[in-house]
Amino acid sequence: MINKFYQSGAFKPAAMLMIIAIFCMSFTAPGGTVVIKSGTTIPLELMNSISSENATYGQLVNFKVTSDIKVDGKVIIPQGSMAKGQIVRVHKNGLLGSSGEIQINVTSVTAVDGTEVYLNGSSLNNEGQNRLGISIVITLLCILGFLIKGGNAEIAAGTSCLATVSGNTTVNVN
Repeated sequence: MINKFYQSGAFKPAAMLMIIAIFCMSFTAPGGTVVIKSGTTIPLELMNSISSENATYGQLVNFKVTSDIKVDGKVIIPQGSMAKGQIVRVHKNGLLGSSGEIQINVTSVTAVDGTEVYLNGSSLNNEGQNRLGISIVITLLCILGFLIKGGNAEIAAGTSCLATVSGNTTVNVN
C-alpha cells in the first residue's frame, strides 16, 4: 500500500506540504526571555497633581508609561503601564515668606511578565514662590509682616519625565 502511495501523483504534493509545515514550525520562535539593558530610557507622565500643601514624605505617586518600550521588536513595557514614584523631599510653605518645596523620584515600572524593573535618574522638583523679601519689608513697617507665607510647590498632572533602567533586567515574553 505504501508503494502505491509513493507511485501515485499525490505523494509529491503531500511530501512538499509536510516539508513546508515542518519548515514553518522550526522558525516560530518560542517566547523566551529578553534583557532590558541598563540605561534604557522610559518616558513617563505624572498621573495626579502633587502639592507641598498636602503631600507627605514617603508618599507613593503614580506615573504612566507614554510609549511602548521594545527589546528585539517585542513590547516589554506597554504604553499605559503604571510606574511608581515616591516623594523624597517635601517642605510646606511657612512664615516669613518661605516657599514650599517638593521632590518626587521615580522608582520602578512593571514589565509584561510582572517583573519589577527598577528605575533611577529621574526626579521631578518644584519650589513655590519665595516671599521673603516682601515679608521683611512689611515686617519693618508692621510687626505682622512675618505672618506672610510663601507659595506652595505644585507639580501638575501630566508632567513628563524620563527615567532610566538602573540595571540589566531579564523579562519573560510569550
